[in-house]
Amino acid sequence: MNNSTTYSWQAAYQCALLETDSARIASRIDEALCAIRDRFSSTIQIGEQENTAIESARNALAVLRGEWFGGLSESISVVVPQGAPQRLNLYRNWEGKTEFLATFTDFNSANARLKEQLALSLAIT
Repeated sequence: MNNSTTYSWQAAYQCALLETDSARIASRIDEALCAIRDRFSSTIQIGEQENTAIESARNALAVLRGEWFGGLSESISVVVPQGAPQRLNLYRNWEGKTEFLATFTDFNSANARLKEQLALSLAIT
């Protein structure tokens, strides 16, 4: 018997993880992040187990993006206590060091900053 839980955003996440076409990987990562963002706009409450899975998925997507695009690995961690507003912490892993970049209250701002960091890293390399 399988006890694993499947979440609405997991299909897009798995597509990003399994994509091997370098021309499509960036869009697959963005699609997965959008699916996660859409989950936060759902009226169905996110439990602790799913919140942990989302944080792990976002970090994995950041590492995947870093592997494909110049060695920069960003991560967005989410802390969503029940009844509290969403907070997104953005980190950058660069040359073995983790650096805190900022905290955001909405996904779009965090994603925009993530893309800025990616563009900067590509310009440096």
